[in-house]
Amino acid sequence: MVPPVKASSSIVKNEEPKASSRGLENKSTTPKQPVALFHPSPFSVNLDETYNYLSHHINAYFGSSTKTQEKKVDNVDCPTASSQGQQTFDLTPVSDKRGAAPPVTPPSSKKGLGHYLSYSAPTVQAFVGSYIAPLVPKFRSAESKTAAVAERKTEEAAVKQVEATVSKEQKAAEEKAKKLLHQREKIIARVSVDNRTRGLVQALHRASDVRVYINRVEDLSYHLLEFPETRVVAVKERLIPCLLRLKQASDPGLRAAVREALALVGYQMPVKGRGVRILSIDGGGLRGLLALQTLQKLETMTGKPIYKQFDYICGVSTGAILGFMLGVFQIPLNECDDLYRKLGSDVFKQNVIVGTVKMGWSHAFYDSAVWENILKEKMGSQLLVETSRNAECPKVAAVSTIVNRGTPLKAYVFRNYNLLPGVRSHYLGGSQHQLWQAIRASSAAPGYFEEFTLGNDLHQDGGLLINNPTALAVHECKCLWPNTPLECVVSLGTGRFENPGKNNTTYTSLKTKLTNVISSATDTEEVHTMLDAFLPPDTYFRFNPCLSEEISMDESREEKLSLLLDEGVHYLERNEEKLKKVTRILAREKSSVQRMTEWARLRADMYNGPSFHSSKV
Repeated sequence: MVPPVKASSSIVKNEEPKASSRGLENKSTTPKQPVALFHPSPFSVNLDETYNYLSHHINAYFGSSTKTQEKKVDNVDCPTASSQGQQTFDLTPVSDKRGAAPPVTPPSSKKGLGHYLSYSAPTVQAFVGSYIAPLVPKFRSAESKTAAVAERKTEEAAVKQVEATVSKEQKAAEEKAKKLLHQREKIIARVSVDNRTRGLVQALHRASDVRVYINRVEDLSYHLLEFPETRVVAVKERLIPCLLRLKQASDPGLRAAVREALALVGYQMPVKGRGVRILSIDGGGLRGLLALQTLQKLETMTGKPIYKQFDYICGVSTGAILGFMLGVFQIPLNECDDLYRKLGSDVFKQNVIVGTVKMGWSHAFYDSAVWENILKEKMGSQLLVETSRNAECPKVAAVSTIVNRGTPLKAYVFRNYNLLPGVRSHYLGGSQHQLWQAIRASSAAPGYFEEFTLGNDLHQDGGLLINNPTALAVHECKCLWPNTPLECVVSLGTGRFENPGKNNTTYTSLKTKLTNVISSATDTEEVHTMLDAFLPPDTYFRFNPCLSEEISMDESREEKLSLLLDEGVHYLERNEEKLKKVTRILAREKSSVQRMTEWARLRADMYNGPSFHSSKV
């Protein structure tokens, strides 16, 4: 055990002179340092090359001189190349090492790595990020990346919010500019349209020849038809007195053109009798034969055609067809009956299988295209307002329901007349449509025919909203002749069927519920009850037979139609006295005082214009 110790002590003794010699060499600069517990020299690992490389790189990065680098390399205690392969151990007692006085190291002017790391300069951060960060766990770097991503997202969200606000402001400004431009264009267009209206009226005042009058009246009618809002300007330019004077001409073409222009302006001629006479016909498909039966009885008892007995004829669906046949085309009732039956047989014929397939495809059992072609063939392309050219044509209206303007549903009145400027009807309407379009829209019963598109509106059967148009007809006549009382209102139904039902039923099926909804929507007797209570006595007359069995509106079998007519005959026999009272009212002529009053009013309007209208324009 002793020899190894001696050997080791000898080794230590041999190394001491070397250390002392190094201490003499560096006596002027560095005092003798105590021997550490562990020395890097005994290790065979080549740490010197790594350390040298790192120090060289750091000094080059921070701009250190080459001399400082070389001195630092010389002062490092590292084993020589010859002794790298030997493993020597320092066995000096720890007590001797602790007893040695530690040397005092003077402050050095050289700056170490820690000194540079103490500065938070961008170069140090770059260095740490390049070399130190890969050597430590990446918790802090991950946190910093998450914070950077969150900050970036916040900045992007703020930028997007600012951009969205700016874009909204830009869009609002652009829309406002477009609205102002559109409004300005409308104002300019309106001014130009008004100026054209004044020019047409003044040209009419300057005309002298009959042919020139006709051309200028028709030009004015086309203008009023295209721009209905210019009626106010035309009335202010004293158009009505001019037209009334031209109406006294002997030329039939000029008088017809003047009647159309007066209808467009809204001026109405006096009624046929002592008061307003109204004919209203309900909807009901082929059950309209009952209404025809009642009209034939009235015509037989009065000896006058229907269009000469009434001032206003209004109908829904099948009632509109009858009203146009009798009022516009003035077809005799016997021919009207045959035409009505043929029309029903041509339209209401469909194979059950084909109709069921069509119902699922287009929600219509019958062919709507066939119905449209028949209407176009029978009625042509004549406009509603053009029917006013006929001096004996009464005011005619057909009612439909607009279903695409939200709820509640809105009734639309197809008129062959206009109202005076300043007089507004409770119902929408127009006179610029064709006759076949009015019938097609009014008869578009859901489930039977497809809904009818006209402009931006979608029309269905008027019976969805107003299956009994009598109240609507009274309202329209009040707008047309506000100072003329009602003389006679005849309302024709197409038959009603009263089902007593069962009192012991505790629930209703889905079919029964749907039937009740349809029945309440198409009910006609509620309007009858209301009018019968509010209209003057001996003014309102309702004819609506009660049927023994329910007959559908598309019934075309001859035996069923014959049964329908038989019940109509019995009903008229039971209401003979009511028919006679209506006949007496319709046969009354105007008194001489009334005729003189109307003549004086017409003369005043020819030179001064309508006095009751001046405050409304």
